[in-house]
Amino acid sequence: MVLDVYTLFVCELYVLTFLSVIMVFAWRGAQFNRVLGFNCLSLVLSIVAVGLSSMRSSGFVFMPIVAGNLLVMCAYGLQLNAFRALRGARSGWFWIVGMVVWGMLCLAPAFYNSLPLRILMSSLLCIIYTSAMLRELHRARALLPVTWWPAQLLLGIHLGFNLLRALLDGGIPSPLHGAIGGSTFSVYVILESILVVIGLSFTMMAMVNERTQIIYRQASLLDPLTGIWNRRALFEKNSQLNANWNSLRQPVSVMLFDLDHFKTINDQYGHASGDRVLTDFCQQVTALLPANSYFARLGGEEFAAVLMCGEAECEQIAERIRLVVEDSCPEKVKYTVSIGVASCQPEREDIDSLMTAADEALYQAKAAGRNQVKTFRPRDTPGAEEALVSQPHATHPA
Repeated sequence: MVLDVYTLFVCELYVLTFLSVIMVFAWRGAQFNRVLGFNCLSLVLSIVAVGLSSMRSSGFVFMPIVAGNLLVMCAYGLQLNAFRALRGARSGWFWIVGMVVWGMLCLAPAFYNSLPLRILMSSLLCIIYTSAMLRELHRARALLPVTWWPAQLLLGIHLGFNLLRALLDGGIPSPLHGAIGGSTFSVYVILESILVVIGLSFTMMAMVNERTQIIYRQASLLDPLTGIWNRRALFEKNSQLNANWNSLRQPVSVMLFDLDHFKTINDQYGHASGDRVLTDFCQQVTALLPANSYFARLGGEEFAAVLMCGEAECEQIAERIRLVVEDSCPEKVKYTVSIGVASCQPEREDIDSLMTAADEALYQAKAAGRNQVKTFRPRDTPGAEEALVSQPHATHPA
């Protein structure tokens, strides 16, 4: 089957126009997302560039060679900016390199009048831009766990095609009449560009959708006031721990916190000061918890932490937290905290049991006068006379 250049040219214009219209609505529907904005503008410039290329058949060479290719390089640069925007990076300056290089080379008659040299340089610039896009995509891999793969495949195909073009397209003028009076390789260039632009446009929309869903999900797992995990996030993590409980090779401990007389703080100093106490407490605790710990706000003035450590270490950390909080005075508001601690025991086979035990310890800490650390002990532990024991320190009832 013989592929007609003119037919492919018309198809390319139709495809670019259709995708541009879709991208405009997608851009507006995504609240003017920068990624889709760059992609939309790239498609529009590509339409103009393809239109200018048709002027070759009428004997006009300056517009397709200079202006048309400058627009193509600009379209590649905007596409690169779209990939940078996916990970929140600024546009930078690299996106204009292709336009600068092409414009300077066109000032040289030897380059301007040589189709093989123009094809070679165009292929090399496309390779550079595509490699830069792959690099940006790799840096955003953690942000796009699903759509990263098809995008990488499409860019890899495009990179490979331009490598083949640089090696195989000798710049032999096509003897056939058509809208694009390029080389005999033009038919493959148009066909590949149609397939890649369709795949990449829809993949870009899918990547934006995935990134938006991840952002919303992450926001749904964070407490808006303190910035730490909320109850839902902690319970989801606890479910993961329960699923892998038997394979855990390290001890697990739970701490439950309750800020003492927090309602009195709100009534006496106002809710703004109460919010400042909550954020201050979270900052103090986050600074003292080990790196592999999980800390969340359960609601109100109640918090929880899951630590990958034994009972003795957990008690020491809890006591350090209690002392630091006692010495803290945000906006001249003194406050204290009661802490319940529970560590992994043979009788407790999941994280939920530890949470229940820590809650019982916290209840005892509050009942004993507050501003204390209490550790859960099974009542049938040999030599134990009480179900709970407190850290040896002077209590300061609030």
